[in-house]
Amino acid sequence: MKQTFAIIVIMLASIFCSAQTKTKTIQLPPSFYNKASEEVDHIQVYPPSAQSIYEEEAEDQKNGTFLKVARLMPVNTTVKNSGTWETLNDGQLIWRLRFSSEGAKASALYFDKFDIPAGATVYVYTSDKKIVDGPYFRSDNPDGQEYMIGNIVGNDITIEYVAPKNKSIDGIVSCDNTTPIINIGEYGYVYRDEGGFERGVRAEFGSSESCEVNVNCSVGADWRIQQRGVARIYVREGFSAGYCTGTLINNTSNDGTPYFLTADHCGPNATASNFNQWKFRFNYEAPGCSNPSSESSINYTDFTGCTKVAEGANNGGSDFYLLQLKNFTTSNAIAVNAIYNGWDRSTTAPTGGGAGIHHPSGDIKKISFFTSTPSTATYNGGSSMTGASNAHWKISWVNSGDKTGVTEGGSSGSPIFNSAGRVFGTLSGGSSSCSASSFYRYDLYGKMSFHWDNSANGSTNAYKLKPWLDPNNTGATTCDYYDPAGVTPPNPPVGSSFTYDFESCTAWAVDDFSPCSTWDGDGFSTCGINGVSFTNSGYTGSYIAFQNGKANGFTAHGGTKFGCCMSAGTNGANNDWFITPAVTIGNGTKFSFWARSANNTYGLEQFRVGVSEDDYTYTYIAGSDTTSISAPVQWTRYTYDLSQYAGQTLYLAIMCVSNDVFAFFIDDIAIGVNAGAETFEADNISIYPNPAKDNVTVSLPEDNARIDIVNVLGQIVKTVETASTSETISLEGMERGMYFFSIKMQDKTITKKVIVE
Repeated sequence: MKQTFAIIVIMLASIFCSAQTKTKTIQLPPSFYNKASEEVDHIQVYPPSAQSIYEEEAEDQKNGTFLKVARLMPVNTTVKNSGTWETLNDGQLIWRLRFSSEGAKASALYFDKFDIPAGATVYVYTSDKKIVDGPYFRSDNPDGQEYMIGNIVGNDITIEYVAPKNKSIDGIVSCDNTTPIINIGEYGYVYRDEGGFERGVRAEFGSSESCEVNVNCSVGADWRIQQRGVARIYVREGFSAGYCTGTLINNTSNDGTPYFLTADHCGPNATASNFNQWKFRFNYEAPGCSNPSSESSINYTDFTGCTKVAEGANNGGSDFYLLQLKNFTTSNAIAVNAIYNGWDRSTTAPTGGGAGIHHPSGDIKKISFFTSTPSTATYNGGSSMTGASNAHWKISWVNSGDKTGVTEGGSSGSPIFNSAGRVFGTLSGGSSSCSASSFYRYDLYGKMSFHWDNSANGSTNAYKLKPWLDPNNTGATTCDYYDPAGVTPPNPPVGSSFTYDFESCTAWAVDDFSPCSTWDGDGFSTCGINGVSFTNSGYTGSYIAFQNGKANGFTAHGGTKFGCCMSAGTNGANNDWFITPAVTIGNGTKFSFWARSANNTYGLEQFRVGVSEDDYTYTYIAGSDTTSISAPVQWTRYTYDLSQYAGQTLYLAIMCVSNDVFAFFIDDIAIGVNAGAETFEADNISIYPNPAKDNVTVSLPEDNARIDIVNVLGQIVKTVETASTSETISLEGMERGMYFFSIKMQDKTITKKVIVE
């Protein structure tokens, strides 16, 4: 997921985020701030024929396809046959290649292979260095297959690959000179203004019609939840690209599977390779009712790639695509404030009105309203594009405030919501426009009830929504939306203690320490270790769960795992936070943890400690904006008295702020009245087997403990009072998933994660 940003002013000064707020530092390509050669291999792409574009669009208008805005021009360049390699003054190894095409309003790169090693970064930017897209990491396309970067406004762009750096325990720094696989198949030539049609005169913002209503106008207040699931799609089909709209859609398991619903005519002939290059843009909307002055003021996020799950053709069917987004997790959804919209597959027309949310002409998110009861209709887009009989809902738009929102090209595939806020159809097309009379101000939406399992679409699961959106065959006719941010691991009980020893986490996992959280404030890829191979080496993130036995001196304080924050190298200073869950502080409560530097070959690691009531604004209790604590090379305990915060519920953060050092370790974190005592450890508690199926055994240092088993919704599903130091607990009746064993022993509580299979 990436956001393009303008750097016209930023080029003159470095911008760093304050430790008091979670604002990302903007990372620039190394060639911008190191002396780099002006001579870069240059590919000049011959523009497409204006006549061929005109003829293709005339045909599209008859066939009812998606809104096309770009033509893809074959270039077939690779790292091996094109580009310029260079070693910069600081030893950083980079590869660059420039593309230009006269008359292009925006540019994109389409990759047949985009396979870069962990720790590497890729940027694409205008050759005048005013707009940068990136950095991109291996985690953005972990399978190394097809990918797409763009669109970037302008007709002259450069791609820059930055090789990963490794450090060794004895002080040797090197760049990985393994040639990445970067095969650029096509240059995307955008012939209309990015954002939609160019209607002679550029609109105030974007290019949708003047009667469209921004989704965040007051008339859209009742649809704030639903708008969060809707995203713009930049599609590719063959050698054309353009816009559609769709929504994340929930299933009856509420499991966060990233299903995305749109229309089949948004690229009916798209191949699996094409789908890998579809780009989904979330939060592309004005923050208020007025149009923003520029796109740079919109905080949108892009995700690239999907696979086709099921479809119903526009010609002879109900016109739907069910896709599954690639590399999109519930954590991603939470990060962009997205929800998975609910649905209604009833065959009865909904009453009470509703709304359509969409991206007309690929513009920022808009909203349109209807009040009359929809009628059944058959879509007729011409002789070669006629839907199944009675497979669509006919929706007539009404005035909202001083405007009547309609749909346009680019709105295709967007959801229509009933008065309960559930999706009951997807847009195929219609006759609405700002200038249309009220009689013609209508559109046709493929029915969810027809998408569900109607044989006109096809007889197998590949042509139905039912097996995917109701995987357990519950028979539900409706499904409410799912908000992943509402399902979080439970916080420690109010007024109790908390410990975390990393033993329950998955070895080599990055930023996955539930119920603790992390924040990667620098956004840089990290250095690996010379001669040492481990999963996620060169990761982009904050902390990794390091396992004993991989590297000399990399060992836990207790147990076999610990939190490790690797150096960002010459990219810049680390700004990586490890954050506890919120804990209510009492008189005498202390915060304790163990920390150390891997070694002092490159200097000592630096850290700060902060507290916050909202996990946003932090107050330092160790270090400041300009000072930090040096961690020695031996495991050292740090303890901070929190009595001054008694009565408050706080998050506590350990912030690694080292600048080009090596590796910062943390372990055995504790919060409580006895947190400073040597006996306040969790190493003498074990739960096995883990994962478990039928039973688990809990081994304790004392008897008379209470064990609360808590699910991810924060509900206590079972309580056990122990009578010995070894307790076997039945898991009968517990569903598969993650649970938290909250173990209370005298004056302390220890939480352990258990997976039930």
